[in-house]
Amino acid sequence: MRTLAEVADLEVERRMLAAAEAGARPGTAMDAACIAAVRYHLAEGGQRVRSRLALHAGDALGLTSSDAVRLAAASELLHNASLVHDDVQDQEQMRRGRPAVWVAFGKDVAICVGDLLLSAAYGCLVDFSRPEVLPDLLRCVHERTAQVIRGQCAELAGRDRPVTSLASYEQIVAGKSSALLSLPLELAFIAAGQEVWCSRIWEAARAFGVGYQMIDDLDDVASDAENQTLNVVLVLEASCPADDARSVVRRQARSHLENASALASALPGGAGSLVVEYCSRLVLRLHRD
Repeated sequence: MRTLAEVADLEVERRMLAAAEAGARPGTAMDAACIAAVRYHLAEGGQRVRSRLALHAGDALGLTSSDAVRLAAASELLHNASLVHDDVQDQEQMRRGRPAVWVAFGKDVAICVGDLLLSAAYGCLVDFSRPEVLPDLLRCVHERTAQVIRGQCAELAGRDRPVTSLASYEQIVAGKSSALLSLPLELAFIAAGQEVWCSRIWEAARAFGVGYQMIDDLDDVASDAENQTLNVVLVLEASCPADDARSVVRRQARSHLENASALASALPGGAGSLVVEYCSRLVLRLHRD
């Protein structure tokens, strides 16, 4: 028998697919290719961190399960749209252990799929039970999506003008990673009429996203150096060659995660407790490494 959490996870997956396939004409070649590519990409799942943040916060704040699922699906669709587009721009061959969408279906289809997933995120919100909050929900979705796009543009610009400071690195990562970690919590609080907490949520998500990315960077130094991808270890090695860059990054990552945990733990109703749990796991990972 499935738990309530498992049922909610399945409903998020169903809603994502339904939103992405709305209005499709499977008999046409391009629609058929897009649908196949969407299903291919979403089938591998990933960790679904953003979905779980929305579901957990929604439950803590007393949202209906159907509304929490809508917010979770919208957040995950935006994240997956960014992954599909990132892989095209970064020429990443693999995603979640198998060929990326652009490798499996071609760049043209991949670009269309990323656009479709982004648009589908808005589609997930159209039947939200409280239409009076839709303007604020949509505004938040747009602002965080725009932030991700600006972060990606800044990272791409770094190929010609390499990032040379920790502050610049953190600004880029806050756009690319933190924005869509903040979004599911912000949406839940806006839906619950508690938008006053959004600034604290952003502070917590910014610290969480930067710490999270720093730990990933520690694992990917060799491949990022080969692919000329932004990596905090490489930034520090270039700017402070006398320092032990990896040790500095570990200290910085831990500091960010501890800050995120403290900020998230102060959110009402335990709505930030899942962020606290994720931070604790990442700090333990730092110790193991």
